[in-house]
Amino acid sequence: MPVTETRCPECGEHGSDTQWCDYCGASRAVATDSPAKSLWLTPGSGFGAAIDATALKLEGAPEGLLVSFKMDELLEHYATRRVFVATAVEVSATGSGLDASVAQVLIEALKKQTYLIEESSNANRASTSALSASVQALVRQPLARGQHGEHDVSVFVDNAGMTIEEIVDISQGQLLFPQVRDIFSAVLDLMSRLHETDHLHLRLAPWNVRILDRNSDDGFPRIFLQQAFDDYLTAPPAESSGSEPRGLVEETFSESAVDAVEDASAAANPFSDRGATLVDVPPLTLTSRDHAGVSASVERDLSEASIFEADLSTGSSAEISEVSHSSPELSPSLAGLFDGVMDFFSIGTDIEISSVVMGFSAPEMMGRSRAPVGELADIFSLGMLLYYLVAGEIPPASVYTRHSPAIPARCFRPAFPPGLQPVIARATRPHPQDRYPNVQEFRRAFDEACDVVELRSNLSPSAAPGMKLASDTHIGIAKKRRNPTNQDHVFSAMADDTRFGLIVVADGVSTASFGSGDLASKALAEEAVLAWEDMLPSYLMDEPMDDVALIQSILNKANQRIVDYVNSKFTPFQGSPHEVMGSTALIAIVRHGVITLASLGDSRTYLQRGAGLEQITIDHNLWTLSILEGVSADSALAMPHGDALARCLGTFLVQQGRLHAVPPQADFFRFTVARGDTVLWTTDGLTDFGGANSLAAEDNILAVMLAEADPSLACLELILLANRGGGGDNLGIAIARFS
Repeated sequence: MPVTETRCPECGEHGSDTQWCDYCGASRAVATDSPAKSLWLTPGSGFGAAIDATALKLEGAPEGLLVSFKMDELLEHYATRRVFVATAVEVSATGSGLDASVAQVLIEALKKQTYLIEESSNANRASTSALSASVQALVRQPLARGQHGEHDVSVFVDNAGMTIEEIVDISQGQLLFPQVRDIFSAVLDLMSRLHETDHLHLRLAPWNVRILDRNSDDGFPRIFLQQAFDDYLTAPPAESSGSEPRGLVEETFSESAVDAVEDASAAANPFSDRGATLVDVPPLTLTSRDHAGVSASVERDLSEASIFEADLSTGSSAEISEVSHSSPELSPSLAGLFDGVMDFFSIGTDIEISSVVMGFSAPEMMGRSRAPVGELADIFSLGMLLYYLVAGEIPPASVYTRHSPAIPARCFRPAFPPGLQPVIARATRPHPQDRYPNVQEFRRAFDEACDVVELRSNLSPSAAPGMKLASDTHIGIAKKRRNPTNQDHVFSAMADDTRFGLIVVADGVSTASFGSGDLASKALAEEAVLAWEDMLPSYLMDEPMDDVALIQSILNKANQRIVDYVNSKFTPFQGSPHEVMGSTALIAIVRHGVITLASLGDSRTYLQRGAGLEQITIDHNLWTLSILEGVSADSALAMPHGDALARCLGTFLVQQGRLHAVPPQADFFRFTVARGDTVLWTTDGLTDFGGANSLAAEDNILAVMLAEADPSLACLELILLANRGGGGDNLGIAIARFS
């Protein structure tokens, strides 16, 4: 039976849910042909309202004023609500006459303010509890309320800052860490105060929470607008082909590769579905951290790679042209205010949900959980709001993930400093009892995570930690019955001072018909061995080193070996390019507390500290990349073979029956580690079989890493964990503990 889509009467978006809107959460039960809905205010219309002069702080004015407003501009237009920008045009006293000179003074004072007039039908309004004075203090209150026909009209002074949605919008979804910290702290304070009044929100979303600056006359938090303008004015000019701005991870071929493609004329790139694109990118300059043994300013042509460097002051997911260490000063006077909510839900009463906000409402609010709706539903919404601040995108919740985010927030913002994802993950657990028990505990965990982010960002060269390093591999008990060859390879090596090391983890693609996955992953490991023999003497002699170039060289040489092997065995090549052997790749250089990491495929790197386990890399499978391209999480996760790799080691063009290597385009990440951090590199044999699902696997992995301090034993325990879970795939694992 085909799914029937309906248009939301509130926001106009299409959706298949007949009860509420998938976008704004409004009820779909509103009749669109109501006669009253045609009687709306329009630009140029007038509206009169009785206003208390004390609310406007007009000294010497009569307490009761009747103010006439003119609708200047239609700001928002929905089927059941409209918002206008208005100005005051006339004033009189409600109880007695008003002297003309006084009226003139008052109208001049009133004209200095900007007003917002909100008109709405009342069909969607819930009635759950009366607003007490303590609750009213948390809500944006109108100067006056009135009626226009059968519509409700509210008059506001435009002095309550901006909604979180507006702030994220003007920052183009690229809020810096200090901005996220201060905004979310204000929201946590606001929600805590609401819960202290024994009320719940249950409809929390970016468009109904405002952030204002108490030190600003009009409440406008200008620092966000200033930051947006600064970013725009300092952005390097676009010198490419004039296409749209590049997205999350832009893969680029070198100039020689581009020439090769052009020479191939009409020949299609056989690896287009692996994510490779042909884009001419101007060289960028990367200024690295000033660590001992690391050159303070390393300039290199980054036209062949995307580098995401986690930094306290760097929130952009684009390639980094310059890294500054001075955190922007934010106003300590930021405060939150609820908006667009006429009532709240009383804690402890039977709650009947009239609407939900898709992407922000908890699973138990959708009738898909047996848990009661209560305080923990607001905790879930707070976690989703933090996700939105970090990612700059509405969380891609899915029925397949029980309405939790389908991918980590940093997949949208790879350069955002790691540390907040574990907080988001716990707050957005599908089962309420797994979340933070209250806002206070949420706030404590958030503050601790922020402290760690700042700690990592401000480490001095002398504080660079040493490491304990181990790696291991296993064929997998069940996998061995199907294929007696272990297609995972690992390599790890460390200098005697424990502050320099090389780690490689590779998972060969098992579906190859030309060559085999074990040969592809072995090629990467063997190239790493050769590279280490050259790297270690350079490190000991304190010679300049370019970690990105070293890693790219390992990838290029391993990729060339794959191409050479296929050419030597299968020329002329007449098969499908997708049947050529390939491998995932994780390559990390650890040097003086800074990790430079390259990733291809779905092998993962995790950063663990305490009870927090955070995925650093982005899975290069069809599910993840589709979501990042804007496909809904439900649609992406329902794709057949969605776990198929879209990018891996083994990239080439086929010309005249021979393979010609194309440099593989890995994601590059650079981040700092501190004492107490642990980094795990693993193939998907662990995450696929370490638990009943991905969430359970990560819980079990964290439990092992917390229980076993020795990296060698931790590797062994993780191998046992996956084998106890079925052992259906090969396992490659490396662990570095920093102390």
